[in-house]
Amino acid sequence: MKEAADVRLLWSNLYKVRTIFTSRYDVVENHRSYRLLSILAKYASDLYELMLDPQERNSGLILKIDYNRRLSPGALAHANLLMSMNIASELVDSVSQTGVSPAVLLAIFKSLNPEDIVSCSLTFSRSITPSTRIKPLAVVVSGSYLRDTRRSISSLGILIREAQRTLEESVGIYKRDYLDLVRNIGLLGYKPIALVVVQNKVISVEEIRAVVSDGNEYREVKIPIRSPEWSLEDLPPKVVEELKLVVINPFRSGLPFATKGTFITGPPGVGKSVMAEAIANALGLRVVELKPFTYRSMWYGATEKMLNAILNQVYKKRREVALVIDDAEFLSSRKYTIHEAHLSELSTILYHLQRADRPFTILTGNNPDLLDPALLRPGRVDVTVVVGYPDRDMRRKATLRNVSKYRIKTLSEKVVDYIVSNTQWYSLAELDALVRLAASKGSGVVGIEEVEWARRRILVSPSERRNIQDYLKWWSTKIQGITITYIPSEHEID
Repeated sequence: MKEAADVRLLWSNLYKVRTIFTSRYDVVENHRSYRLLSILAKYASDLYELMLDPQERNSGLILKIDYNRRLSPGALAHANLLMSMNIASELVDSVSQTGVSPAVLLAIFKSLNPEDIVSCSLTFSRSITPSTRIKPLAVVVSGSYLRDTRRSISSLGILIREAQRTLEESVGIYKRDYLDLVRNIGLLGYKPIALVVVQNKVISVEEIRAVVSDGNEYREVKIPIRSPEWSLEDLPPKVVEELKLVVINPFRSGLPFATKGTFITGPPGVGKSVMAEAIANALGLRVVELKPFTYRSMWYGATEKMLNAILNQVYKKRREVALVIDDAEFLSSRKYTIHEAHLSELSTILYHLQRADRPFTILTGNNPDLLDPALLRPGRVDVTVVVGYPDRDMRRKATLRNVSKYRIKTLSEKVVDYIVSNTQWYSLAELDALVRLAASKGSGVVGIEEVEWARRRILVSPSERRNIQDYLKWWSTKIQGITITYIPSEHEID
């Protein structure tokens, strides 16, 4: 590496963590460097787990990031600086408390040649001793120079050693107190925990893009296309079989009579949005979520134009995506609507839901009476799913899922039984909050005392929720079309 253009010693996390950063290029702030940081932030928990792995035999995280324009060395150096100050400092501060070694970040740009190192940095806990072994965290490389990923990872040792030499020179001039730390880089082996591959090529962005141009007005809306995060395994078993029979199997089989729309209703927190994504997942579709703020406009006629443009683009991908309209009460019934703009918006939605080539559409809502009945008639949205408060079996399933999601390892079967037996009339969202609150009280250890402490802070009115459940039962007998109900009886809830 040539003579450094920038050498810094940074403090972060209330002076618990320090970073030595050196760059060959003048650091340039760039939106692409922030994107690189956001990618690593998304996978920070995975990096944390890999750093905790005492063996780290074949572990490693490979991130591939596509850009449609070349990333400049100065911007990449800036990304490395951001990583040192944010992601790395948080990881190091957490890991240092368990005695695991802190991290080294490297950034290279052009090739696997050590002369092409752009910047490098060392982030370490202030309480660390000079004998602490330091593990490389991440290496950023240009994708055009990678043919065999595994071989490339194993051949990066020379780059880490070169970065170590550069850091030694910089620290020797700037802050000799940390020279022994730098010399301990790589004592656990030169294989980095993460390899970030930057692909400089034109890519197709996974999003719905709609444009309206009318005279002097130009509006562009982008809606991401995302993969569902939930599956049928996350739903109550009693409703899954009916969903498969009525909705999923006919659609997956390509049968001409298969339903193309579902409405999910129930009180807040019972899992309507989860069910919507689970259905889309079971259908083999990704999700496009339609929200009113993405297309509404203050100008007369502009709302309908943008809504039409968005739906026409969604229809082009109807074999790939499901259209999800969450909290659909904004499509209120015409007897409640007094503004002509809302009437026009509703008419546009009704027209598109009538088309034979429409995509599979899922609506959710807490108050079904507010929706226009024409939305829910057969031929537009054929199937209505009515979801009530979870029974004991679903509460147990949700509790175990939350225990796994939050990595609570000290929850005994006795405590699980206690949670299930003492959360009658809880919604799934409240059950999730109970587990998190109890875990916070016990610093990750959840016992009956912590659960009882958390219960006293979550207020639930059984009488009010019985009334909601009774109303759902009554409403499910009045709705037109096909109805699937998951409304447990009181003895199933208790």
